[in-house]
Amino acid sequence: MRKVLCKLMICAVIIGCMGMYAGAVYACEDVVLERFELAENISRATGAFETEVAGNTTVAAGSSFLMDVGETVTIDATYSPRSASVDFGLIAPDGLFYPVRGQNGSINKTIEIVERGNYTFAIRNNSSVEISVSGFVKY
Repeated sequence: MRKVLCKLMICAVIIGCMGMYAGAVYACEDVVLERFELAENISRATGAFETEVAGNTTVAAGSSFLMDVGETVTIDATYSPRSASVDFGLIAPDGLFYPVRGQNGSINKTIEIVERGNYTFAIRNNSSVEISVSGFVKY
């Protein structure tokens, strides 16, 4: 049962909006219902992803995952071009996007869950050019 829930959470987190600034929360009304696949490692709740994100667009993982208070999600990714402004984060059960900004073409951040519920991983491209993104999401 836990493995199934972990798989669902990985997909959800990937679809969610990314990014987390101190106190920065965004409504996810602009999320494009574009999906991308995660390659999953069953022994550990880890999902690999590789996708393209159009300029000024947000994409989210195809499914969400049930997370409990105190659990963490680690995002380790790179994107190109490095000069692009990119947010990675989670869409929380309240529908808001909690972003963390990538810097110089990469991100390696851990987000701690503060409310039990289903979370979706997402990537927001704040730049006007298309970006290529690849990496891992670890639960």
